[in-house]
Amino acid sequence: MSLSQKVIEKITTPGNYQDRNGLILKVRPSGSKSWILRYQVNGERHDMGLGSFPGLSLAEARKKAIEQRALINQGVDPLEQKKENAIASITLRDAVMSFIERHAAGWSTKHTSQWQNSMQEHVYPLIGSVPVRDLETSHIMSVLDPIWREKHETANRVRNRLERVIDQETALNHRSGENPARWKGHLQNLMPIVQAVPEPLEAMEYSRLPYFMRVLDGEDSRAARCMQFLILTACRTTEAMGARWDEIDWINRVWTIPAARMKGGEEHQVPLSEEAIQVLKDTGTRNRSELIFPAARSTNMLADNALRRLMKKLGEQATPHGFRSTFRTWAAEKTAFSHEVCEISIAHVVGNATSRRYIRGNQLEKRRPLMAKWAKYAMEKVTPHHPIMAKRSMPETRTYM
Repeated sequence: MSLSQKVIEKITTPGNYQDRNGLILKVRPSGSKSWILRYQVNGERHDMGLGSFPGLSLAEARKKAIEQRALINQGVDPLEQKKENAIASITLRDAVMSFIERHAAGWSTKHTSQWQNSMQEHVYPLIGSVPVRDLETSHIMSVLDPIWREKHETANRVRNRLERVIDQETALNHRSGENPARWKGHLQNLMPIVQAVPEPLEAMEYSRLPYFMRVLDGEDSRAARCMQFLILTACRTTEAMGARWDEIDWINRVWTIPAARMKGGEEHQVPLSEEAIQVLKDTGTRNRSELIFPAARSTNMLADNALRRLMKKLGEQATPHGFRSTFRTWAAEKTAFSHEVCEISIAHVVGNATSRRYIRGNQLEKRRPLMAKWAKYAMEKVTPHHPIMAKRSMPETRTYM
């Protein structure tokens, strides 16, 4: 028999209640009620949700059922059509966001940000709204052409990222056919060859470093303390700026940088010299902030360009990241430490996959004297009346900030 609005309102027992034209009211144990259209295509039964009651009234549910029946009579499967419509609405921006969400757990924060920024700057304004299933080679070239010569490295990264995103969508059956962002045998025949000449980041000559450290020691700012710590630990800019107090082992004098904040995605330990420890004491932020070097008026991280601005203020052309090269050159030319120890000190991968499988240590204790010697060299021009050298001459204390 057919249902009525009053009968529906009184039904409380869980179950399926038939109306007409395959329309069913489904009542769940929780008491919620929803409409289902039951139909057959090629001998297979399908249940299609139409909406919930009372949001969708009996009259509205019957109207929807009749509309879907008309499609079925024309040989159209409503569920398949619904699926097709959903796929057709997936834009490239949607696909990129889905890709990032799927993979971000295994990426560093910096890598995730690079993905997002490159798409926001170079892709979304041009083809972000294009449905994934409609992407063609011309769309990809419209993104690459403006940056292929001027920003060739960026263009290569963007192309590779687009290829991976489109491969994902093909694997999810959201599109078919060739990947229009594929390089081998496809775009390599369309895009001109560009001889990219890498420009290394400007690094300071190690002979100048002690004099620079004397100038830097006179700067009273979080950025200056962060720069000192970056130089003394030979770490990357983002690693120093994101350093947290809970990463510092005061007893063993080790800074452990978690994998999530490392470029290579593996945890890295840095032995802390006496000078590096003193910089930590000088910050004055312990128990006030989770970050060691937060912004001056907040607990947030320093601005991305804070250290570069400091270098510019001090009249230096070198970049903060370049101090890693300064350290590595000094270690190679002025010390007898092994290549392996020096490379591990700047978190570089040493050896092939087979050798790394057998040598799993991080050479921490071998690196400790190297970092101590580096700190002594870096601070040799900082005179006793300067903050760090003055505090180094004071008796050791176990009371930290």
